[in-house]
Amino acid sequence: MKVLFVIPTAFALEPLGVMLLTAICKRHGHTTSLAILSKSDLVRRVAEFEPDVVAYSATSADAPVFKTADERLRTAMRQSGRRVFRIMGGPYPTFTPSVIDELELDAICQGEGDHAMPELLRRLEAGESIEGIPNIALTSAGAPLKELVQDLDAQPIPDRDEYYRVVPYYRISGMRSLITGRGCPYNCTYCFNQAFNDMFRGCGPILRRRSVENVLEEIEYMGKHYPPMRLVRFTDDTFAHGVDPWLEEFCEKYPRRIGLPFYCLMRSNTLTEDTARLLKQAGCHAVSMSIESGSEAIRNGILGRSLTDERVRESFAIAKRYGLRTFASTMLAIPGTSLKEDFESLEFVRRLKPTAPLFPIWTPYRGTQMWQQAVDAGLLDTGADVANWFNGASALNCYTPEEKNTQLRICFVGPLYVNAPRFLQPLLLRLIKSRIPIGLMLPPLAIYVTYRISTRIFPQGIPRSPSGLFHMIVETVKYMATRGEAQKP
Repeated sequence: MKVLFVIPTAFALEPLGVMLLTAICKRHGHTTSLAILSKSDLVRRVAEFEPDVVAYSATSADAPVFKTADERLRTAMRQSGRRVFRIMGGPYPTFTPSVIDELELDAICQGEGDHAMPELLRRLEAGESIEGIPNIALTSAGAPLKELVQDLDAQPIPDRDEYYRVVPYYRISGMRSLITGRGCPYNCTYCFNQAFNDMFRGCGPILRRRSVENVLEEIEYMGKHYPPMRLVRFTDDTFAHGVDPWLEEFCEKYPRRIGLPFYCLMRSNTLTEDTARLLKQAGCHAVSMSIESGSEAIRNGILGRSLTDERVRESFAIAKRYGLRTFASTMLAIPGTSLKEDFESLEFVRRLKPTAPLFPIWTPYRGTQMWQQAVDAGLLDTGADVANWFNGASALNCYTPEEKNTQLRICFVGPLYVNAPRFLQPLLLRLIKSRIPIGLMLPPLAIYVTYRISTRIFPQGIPRSPSGLFHMIVETVKYMATRGEAQKP
């Protein structure tokens, strides 16, 4: 069968889930292609490729974009009389199964599609009933059977060919991404993982990991088939939970087999002296450690992070001692907080001095505990799909338009304020508190944030081709600036 995978936009971080499903489909003899909504017209791509199945991959923030594109596709199908099987996977349908009725989809995939997708295609091709496939829901009541994939080593290497065909300038980036495991043991209230753990409890271990050998084989494959590769980015929610046999084996073999700098995500409670020492010896160049709030009471009482101020400060001190650059995200406009707490977070981050700080606006992801709390408190319209996209204005109704604009100024000026020379900080603070329209600030500040992240956290990923570098800068700045305009206050 022919499957057209659809994602909303292209970015420097590869869509690993779709790449893996593409490889799985090809392994089972199917033909695939990719449509990126920000790059092409979906109706035209369907007419050109003539797929049997259109497979959307969506998060909550993507919902409005997909609804618009799918409405046009349904109109075209009614006019032409040609029907295409449409399925949506990803966090949005997993936690908002009502989308199957709203978009008149044929099915949704809730959770992992590694086994579900090839079985669905097999039955469609054979003309068999598609009822009872684990993780496949045919109604808004949700999937009757659920499954967690346990043998991650059995999966193929993600197929990057289609992605690089559509956005060839990302192929000449020196950064390649992969994931070594699945599952998260933490219960942060704003995160999909907490809701996912509840949904799939009883389906086997939540935490699963590929063998070190399997991971290294994929990296070697990427180096051979998708050069240049100068930086490896591990996308696991938490790369190491502590010093265990897996980490010790990885840190012993990686320098010998790969020998490239790498980037990974950690938590303040997992970046200890022991883990930092091992990571640095293995070649770790930078880590991401989210702060999320400068207030311990908010960080733990509202966000469920279970991290004291002392532990956060110590983890950044450890990173500095071992020469690990830090990429830190701190949320603004958290439900139950005020603008005062946003400024306290800004000052807390300034004292930590992460290499590349970010200040995203809290995004209300459907299905998460915090989303439900915001709805129950009357702070959020339950019927709205909020396209916050990281830098959009707060969707909460407890902030005035001017407060939302101030939060946006913290979002964009904050990274510059944290790392600016001391004599410039009072001026930047006044800029944040000013009434200058955020639209005037977006392009230059988006360029600064892009520059800071690229040169300090991912310098090895910067294309060495002038044309490739130009394309990536334009796409990244456009991504950040347009997301900032996604939802004006």
